[in-house]
Amino acid sequence: MPPTRRKPSNPTTSASQKTLSFNSRSNKVTKPSIPASSKPLSDKSITKPQTASLRKAVAADDDAPPPALSEEVDAQIEEEPTAADLAIRQQVEEVKKKTEGEVKKGGSEEEKAGKVGEAQIKKYWRGKEEERKAPRVHQQGLSLNEKILRHFDLSSQYGPCIGIARMKRWKRASNLGLQPPIEVLAVLLKEEDKNNTRAERAHVDELMSSRFIIN
Repeated sequence: MPPTRRKPSNPTTSASQKTLSFNSRSNKVTKPSIPASSKPLSDKSITKPQTASLRKAVAADDDAPPPALSEEVDAQIEEEPTAADLAIRQQVEEVKKKTEGEVKKGGSEEEKAGKVGEAQIKKYWRGKEEERKAPRVHQQGLSLNEKILRHFDLSSQYGPCIGIARMKRWKRASNLGLQPPIEVLAVLLKEEDKNNTRAERAHVDELMSSRFIIN
């Protein structure tokens, strides 16, 4: 026999069953309306004296010079060496100690670079300029020595220039047989005679570790 379904003991009637209604007005959702302002804002609500004072304030802010650092802060920034500057100076001292024996024996690279004159340095840079199709830009205020050193920094065939002294980089390239230009070493020695310790640090290295003071 087929199984019979069991009927519930308390069957609910259709009259008591609740139904959902979607069309009734009581279920309609409305958003609260915001009353519009009776008087809309306009430029006429601002009086002429107010506009004149605002224009004067804006013009004063535009004409005001930027806040300048005090002379003490500027001197502190220039005199206080960074960790990178100290590391570069230490590398230069190490290179000098290693080359002292070579100078005593004679025929060292420093001795050859010391014989390079200004005419040879200018001729070297003139040749570099002739290799270019267009003149260099943003170098009008640089000296000849600085131009040569920055060109050496961007010569990737001699290895990276960040975090290493220029003289140490030149020595390393020479030891690897890369034949770096002797004119670059001559420029470094001339800057060393001027006590220009900043010439040993690559310009790209300075840009990567620049310090800014914000008031």
